[in-house]
Amino acid sequence: MDYDHLQISIYSDDASRKKRCSEKMEEMKNTQFSSTQDAASPLLHKELVGEKNVVIFELYDAVEKGDVDNFVDVLGKELAKRKVPLSDIFDQVTGAGDSLLHVAAYFGSEEIAELICCHFPELLIKRNVRGDTALHVAVSSKNLTTVKLILSQYAIEKSKHDCLKDKEITREKNKYENTPLHEAVYSGDVGVVKKILKADKDVVHCLNKSSRSPLFLSVMSPNVKILNLLLQIPFPADQPLPQCFGNSPLHAAILERNPGLIRKILGKREELIYLRDEEGGTPFHYAAYTGYVKGFRILLQNSSEKSNQSLLERNKKGNFPIHLACKRGHVEVVEEFLLHELPTNPYDLLNRKGQNILHIAAKNGKTKVVQHLLRNQKIDQRAINHRDNDGNTPLHLASINLFPRVLYFIAQDERINVNITNNDDLTARDIIDLEFDTQKTVRKFLANMVLVKARVPLKLNRMLHFQRQQSPKRNLHLKDPNTFLVAAALIVTVTFTAFLTVPGGVYSSDDPNPENRGMAVLAHKTLFWFFCIYNTISMLSSTAACALMLVAQTFDSELTHKATFFATACLFISFSFLPSVFLGAVTLVLVTNYSLKLVLVFITLVGTLFLTFCLYGFYLLTFHPIQGPVLWILIALLNYVNKPEDSSYQKAIKDKDKFV
Repeated sequence: MDYDHLQISIYSDDASRKKRCSEKMEEMKNTQFSSTQDAASPLLHKELVGEKNVVIFELYDAVEKGDVDNFVDVLGKELAKRKVPLSDIFDQVTGAGDSLLHVAAYFGSEEIAELICCHFPELLIKRNVRGDTALHVAVSSKNLTTVKLILSQYAIEKSKHDCLKDKEITREKNKYENTPLHEAVYSGDVGVVKKILKADKDVVHCLNKSSRSPLFLSVMSPNVKILNLLLQIPFPADQPLPQCFGNSPLHAAILERNPGLIRKILGKREELIYLRDEEGGTPFHYAAYTGYVKGFRILLQNSSEKSNQSLLERNKKGNFPIHLACKRGHVEVVEEFLLHELPTNPYDLLNRKGQNILHIAAKNGKTKVVQHLLRNQKIDQRAINHRDNDGNTPLHLASINLFPRVLYFIAQDERINVNITNNDDLTARDIIDLEFDTQKTVRKFLANMVLVKARVPLKLNRMLHFQRQQSPKRNLHLKDPNTFLVAAALIVTVTFTAFLTVPGGVYSSDDPNPENRGMAVLAHKTLFWFFCIYNTISMLSSTAACALMLVAQTFDSELTHKATFFATACLFISFSFLPSVFLGAVTLVLVTNYSLKLVLVFITLVGTLFLTFCLYGFYLLTFHPIQGPVLWILIALLNYVNKPEDSSYQKAIKDKDKFV
């Protein structure tokens, strides 16, 4: 037998010992047992890892200690004891599915690993329950000499065994689809990384289950030397700039918000700025989407000509990087983009729907971006009134998605043309009018008031008018009438109790004056009269609200609508008188404690003013158009940032063909 390959020994130069151990292994392999004994063996081979017998403890212990002579002796004793073929013993695995070669790789027992590789090379590609080969285990354990040994033995044994011919040990993947190089990058061992790259440099571009390559992961490694090593590996000749997320360390550096690494990567591999992810996103798309303005600025400063080319590229959805910044509301990135000298006007950057950057910001409710764009000189009248493929201007899109603040700022711009209609012959106000047909909400009301203030006309298309006549209307209703009833009943209870325990108390039954017995002590005070009157009004109003809500839950929908409206008004009246009741009681009982009385009076007045504002707002929302400062205050307080879920206009567009 040729033992020349045994000269790869790592820790020992004792060739005779290696030869002796190898001869013993060969002798044990050739040991024959009777068929009866073989059939009765409890170690019969099974295909599934979970069904195999667990590796013998004595062998595991011998591998852990790393003494190859002791390992061979223990192996011989177990073979004689169990009387099974040697291959059956090496088929045994631990509870984690590790073979004896996995165990040797984990503990760094190089001589034992070398012996196993020579006599059972098929274990080189055997996997544990995680799908790891022995090379994965050696790499994760940072056992460099074991890694060298396994790679060398594989190169020797590959041509001799059919089971290895179609395999590349450096490309074998575990259940997470990590190659050994992935695990080496995770471990942060530069020496192990170098050894694997020497055996197979192109593995640097292999993707794991998360679509990450070792090159991508190297950005997140604590050892910068690994990144420097992997950046030196060129892309395959047939794939010079692969459009693959896992291959772009520049994307990873942007996600990590690491300006130093961004500069380092661009300094070594400037062409990486052209790499795209699986969605066609360039590094500019990543910086714009995440709002990483510093990284965006570094990319712009990299190279004017190359940056412009990458900056003005769409992703698979047809969006430029600036579109993503507007969509996410990253004002600083938008500002940086507009300050950059571009060969084209930002207004001309349209997505596949024909929408410019103001369209994107308006339909996503990004008020700060809208304000910034309206102030920018590069955004002219054409951009503000530009119609997309559906004929919608930014004002239309803000109406469709019901963003009152965005509508307010766009409608106040003197360059806006409020008469523009979309492909359905609708103005922005027509769209809000359609929305009112499903349900009247404060959000829709504010949006409509903004457009009324801006004098946006109504030009409702007859076909869509017919459609909205067919759509069912939803009457005013309370989401939880029981809560309303509880609130009203609580006020009734409190105000009724206030009469029984009036401020100042009552004369006792033992009072010398029979006429005073049981009467209020402070009944002669003028404030006591106000206390009683306001308390009575509050109690009767809340009682009426309770009665009306009972009616609303009992009779038909038309009566329910009216009863709910009047019950709400009664409850507001009750609320409005409660502060006066409290203030009167405080003044009566604290007439001598001026400091405390002053503080309580001040707090009560502030609360009353706030309640008055709420009541006034309710009145305006219900009975009267609102404009000016009041409208802006309400818009600012009710800052809607998310798109509504029930846009009737969108549904009307989809169903339009049914009525043609």
